[in-house]
Amino acid sequence: MQSAASPTRATSSAIDARRERRPLRAWLAGGILLFLMTAAWSAAIPLMGSPDEPSHVVKAAAVARGQWSGELGPPPTDTSRPGAGTIVQLPDDFAAALALPNCFAFQPAVPASCQQDLAPAGPGTVAVETFAGQYPPLYYAAVGWPSLVLGAEASVYAMRLLSALLTAGLVTWGAYRLSTVPGNGLALWGAAAAMTPMTLFLGGTVNPQGLEIALAFSFWAACLSLVARRGVVTTSGIVHAAISGALLVNVRTSSPFWALVIVVVALVVAPSGRWRELVAHRAARWAGVAAALASVTAVAWVAVHRGVVTGGDLYPHYADLRLTLLEITGDGYGYLANMIGNFGWLDAPAPPVTMLAWYIGAGAVILAATSLSAPIRQRAGLLLLVLAVAGSPFALQIPTATNAGLIWQGRYALPIAVGVPLLAALLLGGEHAATRAALRRMLRGALVVLLVGHVAAFYWASRRYSEGLEGDLFALTPDWSSPIGYLTGTAAFAAAATALTVMVWRAVPPVPDEVSSARDAAIRSPGTVPGEHTARTP
Repeated sequence: MQSAASPTRATSSAIDARRERRPLRAWLAGGILLFLMTAAWSAAIPLMGSPDEPSHVVKAAAVARGQWSGELGPPPTDTSRPGAGTIVQLPDDFAAALALPNCFAFQPAVPASCQQDLAPAGPGTVAVETFAGQYPPLYYAAVGWPSLVLGAEASVYAMRLLSALLTAGLVTWGAYRLSTVPGNGLALWGAAAAMTPMTLFLGGTVNPQGLEIALAFSFWAACLSLVARRGVVTTSGIVHAAISGALLVNVRTSSPFWALVIVVVALVVAPSGRWRELVAHRAARWAGVAAALASVTAVAWVAVHRGVVTGGDLYPHYADLRLTLLEITGDGYGYLANMIGNFGWLDAPAPPVTMLAWYIGAGAVILAATSLSAPIRQRAGLLLLVLAVAGSPFALQIPTATNAGLIWQGRYALPIAVGVPLLAALLLGGEHAATRAALRRMLRGALVVLLVGHVAAFYWASRRYSEGLEGDLFALTPDWSSPIGYLTGTAAFAAAATALTVMVWRAVPPVPDEVSSARDAAIRSPGTVPGEHTARTP
């Protein structure tokens, strides 16, 4: 009898193993599709076509060669320069690459065909200036190493693809962590709304903010999974939070502030007694040590490298607090639009259909979370987070306005803004089955709307560089073509985005008893009491 039972047990174990592998394969497939979407942005944007990419490329190449800080120059004497430059020594093709965007940046009607080809690097090195020379080196060390073996042009594409890989991996890790919270079937709604076209654009180009947003997403996911009402404190969750948080604070000088906001919001929304449970967990001690060391490292870098933004009181009119407040307030819509999508050098705004898609997709989950039956403490946490996003331009610009001017862009707040739909979706997990069934249908509708918004944004940005915003809508022979083509690139992006949307659509779990409740409602005549037999009328 025992020998007869062994094959049965072996078969059962094999079936269980296959079931465990299926979710892992699904997450891997989803991560690959997200990488393909982000990498499409890497290929579609011309060299040096993202914000401050020349300075970031030079910084990455310098860090790869051990030049973490370079030689800091004097503060600017007029407003034509964004700050004090840093001089590093690089091959001369990197110096030539600095001029690549000059012919089309800030000119939306000019396609990228005006760019000149880069000549191969000559012998030796030359002095090259970067305005990112004093930034923390973590991101640049992660993406800059291809410049040691490749020329400037190939290096930019390689750095972009590495950025896209890091972005896709971290976002997928965060989405997986949210999926482990029991009853959090709507988490993917929040994740989809958080991934605006601007996040993918930044993640696919050479810019430390792409990594900052992806790490913030991952840190949000880990923290929210630990403080969710139905969540449990796990070693993997604590380790996830420790790793993503420790890396986050060392990406940009503003990153420690964003990490602090995430922790404060998590403190507010945590159920009573959850933080005592967290502190008592055996992994919390090591996580605390890691967080402390990472924070000390971040603060020490900023303390030593004070030349990140310098201006020497070049904007004395912003000493008038009333004027500063009015100007920041008046730019509010621009900040919001920039979080959704304003590509290139702020010269390729996303089309109206993309803006509308995010107003619907993200607005629906936020409004639902604030109007349904979540505990008042958690709704207060969501309100606090929205206020933090709205208040960050004031908090981070007013102290430096006379030196740096009002340089804020909405994308700067994305590390905490991505947490708004994530938290909102988490608050919806405690609704009754009937409400969750309606929310599930809303989620699926939002996925389609957001898909349209993503494809429209990618097409519009590709068209801007291929034809200029005043060119033909569907040019078969555009003035400039990216390595993946103009229309073919849009088709490839749409295919990857559609496949990922279908995966998310199918991954949304059914609401318990949803099917049976709908069937019972359909066969019940008006006024019939559930459970009573209704005689048929001949």
